[in-house]
Amino acid sequence: MTLPRRTGQGMLACLGAAVLVLALNASSPAFGAEYYVDPATGSADGDGSAESPWESLEQVVQDGHFGAVIQAGDTVWLRTGFHGELVISGGSFATPITIAAAPGETPRLRRVELTDTQGWVLSGLSISPSHSPEFESVTIARISGSSSNVTIEKSLLFTVEDASGWSADDWDQLAANGITADGTNITLRENVVQNVDFAISVNASDSLVEGNVVDSYSGDGLRGLGDDITFQYNLVKNSYNVNDNHDDGFQSWSVGPGGVGTGEVRGIILRGNVFISSDDDPSRPLLRRALQGIGCFDGMFVDWIVENNVIFTDHWHGITFLGATNVRVINNTVIDIDRENSSTGPPWIQIGDHKDGTPSTGNIVRNNLTSDLNLTSSGVTEDHNLIVGVSDKDALFVDPTPPAFDVHLVPGAPAIDAGSSDLAAATDIEGNPRPQGEGVDIGAFEWPSDPLKDLIALNDALPADVSAYKSRGHMSATLARLEVVRRLVEAGQFDIAIRQLESLQRRMDGCGDGPPADGDDWIVDCTVQNSVRKLVERRLIPSLIASQ
Repeated sequence: MTLPRRTGQGMLACLGAAVLVLALNASSPAFGAEYYVDPATGSADGDGSAESPWESLEQVVQDGHFGAVIQAGDTVWLRTGFHGELVISGGSFATPITIAAAPGETPRLRRVELTDTQGWVLSGLSISPSHSPEFESVTIARISGSSSNVTIEKSLLFTVEDASGWSADDWDQLAANGITADGTNITLRENVVQNVDFAISVNASDSLVEGNVVDSYSGDGLRGLGDDITFQYNLVKNSYNVNDNHDDGFQSWSVGPGGVGTGEVRGIILRGNVFISSDDDPSRPLLRRALQGIGCFDGMFVDWIVENNVIFTDHWHGITFLGATNVRVINNTVIDIDRENSSTGPPWIQIGDHKDGTPSTGNIVRNNLTSDLNLTSSGVTEDHNLIVGVSDKDALFVDPTPPAFDVHLVPGAPAIDAGSSDLAAATDIEGNPRPQGEGVDIGAFEWPSDPLKDLIALNDALPADVSAYKSRGHMSATLARLEVVRRLVEAGQFDIAIRQLESLQRRMDGCGDGPPADGDDWIVDCTVQNSVRKLVERRLIPSLIASQ
């Protein structure tokens, strides 16, 4: 699965093979002074300069440098090594202090805890209790109390780097929580959160959770419990079935004077997120196959927007709201992964009344591609939705099965131009403007897609493992062919680009019902062949033809 990201107007097009590598480099520093911390060469007696750095971030906090030496708008560059833990209570900085990985460096921290403090940016860090000489499962990053104006970005957070050997009991006892955030105006952006229990939980109001990857968790992927939070363009996948918790890709509930289900959660936006129960990796038998996608069971949920999300699961609860007022569920794609002998599902979109009988009112379910609808409340306007049965998928999607999870529409799909423009999102999940044709398409993706984005998807489908090819030279030839196609597309020479792709198709034989293997084959792995063929035939060539 490729990391979801926004590039200009587009999210990375492919939902293909797993990529869990994060460049732990921070962006350019803010205006202000710059200080350096280096566990290898630094000293508590240093002055924090590049030539005489301090020893560790934990020591910098203990020595009281923040707010004394280090002021609002300053940047603290961390070099490679173990920096202990970052625990800060109090302090307010109108222009945030930035704590970031120095270019090319990988600073390691045991945990982060920020309490009743304002004005911080943490960027490019590796944070894990396993970095400490003595392991103890703790919340990896906690923002609490009245904290505000805090950003954690481009960081890697995990309990342990490799949990492949963990048993169910190990997961249940050892997995740490990833990020928890209280307060207001918290931003969590472009982080990778791996091998955790509850991954990202936000009680803070007026906050943003954007472009994060959650991979391998045993609780919930995302939680939104505060008002006016935007969760957008996050990828959440691989839920582990290790206890009785009913895991959700995203979960919310209200809390009021009478406890759970007696209050309101207001103004949350769920936009462009991808939830995958599991990627069907046979080496991980503990993966949960029936994940609840977006589960909001104890309202009331007021003034929510749920748009352009993609959900793959076997559970009934694809998107569920029990107790909803003015909730819009528009242009989502909710798909049954289709595994054999599934005892749950197919996943539905449901809006029902509150568990206490309070009616849901003023809700809209529109332009969704879904395996089922279960609208049990009378307070729902439902129109322009399309039910996707098992036999319908080939007529709709490029390749919805694992590991591709590609639900771009194919030419002639009945979802094309069949939606309503009323309240539809202005763009699709990749940032393509709606509509592209005579009308808005149903589901999260608008057709046609961008040929250059489709080329990115095709590149991502090609493994770096030379064993998929006849030889290393054939691997290089395949990648070179795609580079030629890219240049042709950029030059607007679509006919020649199509012929180059058709020539590449002839370099893949010996699998399935196709021609027998011959001396001209470049790609010999049948799984890779199948994925590449579908991308070329059902996605890239049609988008090139549409661009002519």
